[in-house]
Amino acid sequence: MAGKDYYNILGVSRSASEKEIKQAFRRLARKYHPDVNPSDKSAEERFKQVSEAYEVLSDKEKRKKYDQFGDQWQYADQFAKAGGRGTQFQDFDFGDLFGGGTRTHSFSGGGLDSLFDELLRGSRTSTYTRRAQPRRGRDIEHPVEVTLEEAFTGTSRLLSLQTEEPCATCHGTGQ
Repeated sequence: MAGKDYYNILGVSRSASEKEIKQAFRRLARKYHPDVNPSDKSAEERFKQVSEAYEVLSDKEKRKKYDQFGDQWQYADQFAKAGGRGTQFQDFDFGDLFGGGTRTHSFSGGGLDSLFDELLRGSRTSTYTRRAQPRRGRDIEHPVEVTLEEAFTGTSRLLSLQTEEPCATCHGTGQ
């Protein structure tokens, strides 16, 4: 039931109490029960949706995971077993990727959370080095979407980047 809003299915607010959820389930279960609607396929499907929504929202742990992860809540345990890390990135030098500049970011260890932490907040393992002709290139941004499952199991994406390199003859002076 990917993309479905269990609260909406039961007709309750996100802050609904256990009692309100149970009352809503009972009311809708009576309305859409297959015995009450013997040959109505849409009522049968609606009954299944209501039952699934109640199964999740009536269980404190499942509801907590659903509130946190949405329709990917079933993968929460697998994600947690990986320590919230998923694929490990080891000994990655961002200078190799973008070239130029005087600051290189050597990243070693941790998972996605550590990688993003170092990218966004600055790496504690950053080192400063001298390069022949230091220049800072433009930042390159490209959105990449991954599902929670892909973050857990790992995935790869192919990105094409075009960079400007100074020619070997004039070294970028144009002469």
